[in-house]
Amino acid sequence: MATSIIEMSNYSLAPYGSGHGISGFYFALSTGDVCAIEAQHPDDANDFLRAVATLTRPIKGTYRYEGKRINLKSYKDMLACKPKIGYIAPDAALISNLTIRQNILIQRYYFENDLTIDLDDKIQSVCDTFGICSKLDKRPAELNSMETQMAIVIREISKKPSVLLLDRPEDFIGHAKFDILVEIFNDWIGKKKPVVFLSYDRRLIRRFANRKILITNGALTTVDIKRSNGEN
Repeated sequence: MATSIIEMSNYSLAPYGSGHGISGFYFALSTGDVCAIEAQHPDDANDFLRAVATLTRPIKGTYRYEGKRINLKSYKDMLACKPKIGYIAPDAALISNLTIRQNILIQRYYFENDLTIDLDDKIQSVCDTFGICSKLDKRPAELNSMETQMAIVIREISKKPSVLLLDRPEDFIGHAKFDILVEIFNDWIGKKKPVVFLSYDRRLIRRFANRKILITNGALTTVDIKRSNGEN
């Protein structure tokens, strides 16, 4: 059995928005897992994804990253895991007083302690694919909403995280760029890096998910998805 990268034990989340909250659940995410969330209430799905990203604290429960118990109130503990979790969602944001280039590079600036570094060739190519090369030295307020979303996607990918979390990526990236979204999934899954995503695009779920996270009436369960031989 693969070692869990993220493990949430006896975890309870308070009700959020129109959701019921989630009580006393266990969730483990391991190498190769591609988990699609299905929830009775969208707010429960959103809050669960934020909890996996350590953005929502539980009423109770234990969060472990690579086997280490994480104190979600400790800056040191959070620094050990949070940069390794890519979070692509509508509520993610850029730092307003930095350029797009600086936003993308901010984690490298911190960990490499070098403000002279620039985008590597791979990330530069991704910027070109997303059509924001001409906006790299502008600040977020100078971009439209779709360009801002593209910049957030690139920032999270450039972190080279161990885990990727996506909230309605078909809306965040845009239906017109569905092929780019498929490329992101293919790249991540090819590396056996775990993915958790909430999507209402059945194509993504059918094509990529190998587990489902079901959230109903305050309870969370996971089920494996059996695939026929003809499926990718």
